[in-house]
Amino acid sequence: MSDPHHIRVGIIGFGSWAINAYLPAIVKNRGVEIAAAAGRSDSTQNAARASLGQNALITSDFQKLLDPGVVDAVMIAVTEDQHAITIGAALASGLPVFYEPPLSNRRDQLHVEIERLTSARQITHADLELSYLPIVDQAATLISTGVIGMPHGASVTMTSGWGPVPGSDVSLACQLIPWYLDPLNRVLGQTPKRVLVQDGAGVTGRMQSQTLVQLDYEGVWATFAANIQSVGELGAHITVHGSDGDLEVDLFRGELRIRSRQTPEWRSESHPAEQPHAGWPGMHESIAAFIAGIGTGGETRTGSATVVALQLTGLAAEASIDSGTWADVERLQR
Repeated sequence: MSDPHHIRVGIIGFGSWAINAYLPAIVKNRGVEIAAAAGRSDSTQNAARASLGQNALITSDFQKLLDPGVVDAVMIAVTEDQHAITIGAALASGLPVFYEPPLSNRRDQLHVEIERLTSARQITHADLELSYLPIVDQAATLISTGVIGMPHGASVTMTSGWGPVPGSDVSLACQLIPWYLDPLNRVLGQTPKRVLVQDGAGVTGRMQSQTLVQLDYEGVWATFAANIQSVGELGAHITVHGSDGDLEVDLFRGELRIRSRQTPEWRSESHPAEQPHAGWPGMHESIAAFIAGIGTGGETRTGSATVVALQLTGLAAEASIDSGTWADVERLQR
């Protein structure tokens, strides 16, 4: 990077997600220029030209963004079937990489991509935006300072109306664990050691419309319940029960409630994420962390170690589905 105060970013995949979620957050960071974009279709390339101007490199070949000297970092916003090839190529380039999990949408390829990520030497940042929410940081602080005593039970729930993907090669648990389990891990300050999955709703293929994952945190029992055929709005909540109280968190609203034996009445707090965020609070905070990481050279909270642990938890969920019993989460030595 020739000028540490001027960062040239290239975006691979310039669809609605990049336009609505990436661009508003990028422009809030001083010294960052979107210098290039790659899109497979003419309409995507035209949208990039309209947004970025004539000085930006617009191409159908994402590999051109990875050539030496073109950009200082890449951000990847492609469909899941393109994750492995684009993330893999970006990692091979040595450029700092911002990407959306999962590393692959195929079970048999996940271990290969995990090894590739573990071997990478540059900054890698997974866009797990919920993990950057101010409300998650506040909840983690309250738990760590013992406001509700020692945690002994917890849960995270999510609902949406997305619907399953018939014929998917991965389960719903494996698909959603990176986004929704990482905030719980951060609140509890640890990761699960084994998992047990119960799911199924008659959908053809691996991915069902509902899943229930039991999680053993060695001292804290937790569950992750997801329903992607809900009639309600998109939502996610964390609940932690402690020896001296309870904590409830609404991730999307940025609100929490807490009570204790000393103060049994519920007390509420609000710690909203920065707007606008295209319906996914934490986008601004996630992208700002990536940009800051490029400047400092330090790994962000959703760097390779975090993602590897989450993807291995997802693979343990797959093993539990196959065996019908508990499955240990593999620990990858770095």
